[in-house]
Amino acid sequence: MASSHRYSHHALRALQHAATLASGFQHAYQDTGHLLVGVILAEGSIGAQVMSDLSLSPTIAGVYLKRLLPRVEEDLPKTLPRSTAFDEALKQAATESDWLGSHYIGTEHLLLGITRTTQPGNANELLRLVDISPEQIRRRIRLLVSDQKVGFSLDTVRTNARLSEVARRVLNAAEQMALSLEHSTVSMGHLLWALAQERRSVGSDILRRSGLNDVLLRTALDRREAMRFGKLDIVIQEAVERAEKLGSHYVGADHLLLALTLLPAGVALLQTYGASADKVNRLLNKHLTG
Repeated sequence: MASSHRYSHHALRALQHAATLASGFQHAYQDTGHLLVGVILAEGSIGAQVMSDLSLSPTIAGVYLKRLLPRVEEDLPKTLPRSTAFDEALKQAATESDWLGSHYIGTEHLLLGITRTTQPGNANELLRLVDISPEQIRRRIRLLVSDQKVGFSLDTVRTNARLSEVARRVLNAAEQMALSLEHSTVSMGHLLWALAQERRSVGSDILRRSGLNDVLLRTALDRREAMRFGKLDIVIQEAVERAEKLGSHYVGADHLLLALTLLPAGVALLQTYGASADKVNRLLNKHLTG
C-alpha cells in the first residue's frame, strides 16, 4: 500500500469511514464495498461528487453494504483486517494516481482503484445492485479531471512548496484536527487554531498578545461554525508570495499567519475570535523584517 502521506485529506477520511462502517455493521473484515461507501461519505471530495452525480446516496449504499457480508456476533478486534481486494484497490489507486501525474492519492483515485481490481470484492456486487457500471464511474472521473476540478491537496503542497519544519507541523496539525472532527475540508479556522497551539513559532505568542480567544475558536470548530471563513489553499498561495517578497527561501508558519492578515476572510476570522488583524500584521512584519 502507498505511504499514508500520499493520501489526500478526503482519501484519509474515506479510509476512516470504511473502517467505521465495517465495525458498525459487525463485519469480520473491511472489503471494497466499505471503501466505496467511505468515499461516498467523504463530503466535498471528487469521489463523493462522482457517486452523487451517478445518483448513489450514502444511505442507499449503506443499506446494501450492510447485507453484503454476514454479521459476526462475537467480539471483533478494534482494527479490522482488510480483504485482499481492498489492498489491491489501494495499489491500483496509487497506480492510477501515477498515471494521471498526481502528487497525491485522492478519492477519485480510490474509485478508479476499486473499478480496476481483479480480486473479488463486494464493491462490484454493490454497484451491480444499484445498476452502476465501473465504466460509468471511470467516464465521470475522466470528465472531472479533464475539467481540472480535482481538489486541493495538502500533500501536493508538502511536495512542491519549500516549507519550514514548523510550517509542516502546523499544516499537519490543522489537517489532523479536521480529520478528527470529520470536517469535509481543512479550513482557515483549522489553520488558525494550529498556529495558536504551535509554541515553537513566534506567531503563537503574537496571537495571544493580539487577543485571540483560542478556546472560543476551538468551540466554534467543534460546532462547524469556524469553517465558513474559507479554505486553506488561498492562504498557502498568499504565504508563498509573501515569503518570496520578503526574500525568504522557505515558507514558515509566520508567513502562513501573515497571509491570514492579508486576506479579507482571514481578517474576519481573526476579528471574530478576538484578535486584531492589524496588530498581528504589524507585529509579524516587525519580526520578519527586523
